[in-house]
Amino acid sequence: MESSSNKQVASGGEWSGGYSLTDVHAHAYEYSSDELGQIEKEGIRIISVAEDLESSYINISLSEKHYWIKPCVGVHPWNVSKTSVSLLKQIEKIVSRNEIACIGEIGLDTKFVPQSIDRQREFFVTQLKIGKEYGVPFNLHAAGTWTEVFDLLVKMDIDRAVFHWYTGPIDLLEKIGQHGYYISINPSIKIQEKHQRVAEEASLDMILVESDGPYTYRGLRLNSLMIKETIKLLSKLKKVEEHYLLEKLNVNTTRIFPR
Repeated sequence: MESSSNKQVASGGEWSGGYSLTDVHAHAYEYSSDELGQIEKEGIRIISVAEDLESSYINISLSEKHYWIKPCVGVHPWNVSKTSVSLLKQIEKIVSRNEIACIGEIGLDTKFVPQSIDRQREFFVTQLKIGKEYGVPFNLHAAGTWTEVFDLLVKMDIDRAVFHWYTGPIDLLEKIGQHGYYISINPSIKIQEKHQRVAEEASLDMILVESDGPYTYRGLRLNSLMIKETIKLLSKLKKVEEHYLLEKLNVNTTRIFPR
């Protein structure tokens, strides 16, 4: 639970039972100041992922101004082709000197940028080593590479990770859960059938919620304010009461992203 002072500020975002809401994967630096104000008013905590060195620094700056934005750092697989591996030394320096929520958004992607996969692997493994050394969890992008990313986590004995916007193999879900990893569900469950099926099949013990906001998917502008709606939809898909789902989400989120 939030501290008493934070609960007063974030009271608009608490539902019955006092559960607070966390968007475990969003790009806070892309929101306007007005949008950030609305998100704060609703009491939604953001785990703000980065895409490169610049957004990593911006996340740190935002977290110093807004207690409810928790910063992540890292290089997105889409950006490795225009980034030097030596830059990761600066990422490590940020991790060593700041309170970091996660290393992310990092991973592998053969769906959208297959041409850079070898370089992606080099960046990914190096960032996994950094996070493991400093005991930081991971926020993962794994389009087209769900099994490879999972296998790497197991091989490197990674203990905390979330597969963002999971649309991977249904039969991999059980293994992900058995290793204590998580998947995140976002507002696209309104329109994306594969994501709906994932939400139905995944154990409640491994589910988190995210927005990937601000991002437009098939005409739907995903954003952190949609977390409440996502939870309502998820409770219907899972056939559980909202208060029970909120309790599970709160427990799961705190395990990987302590407050």
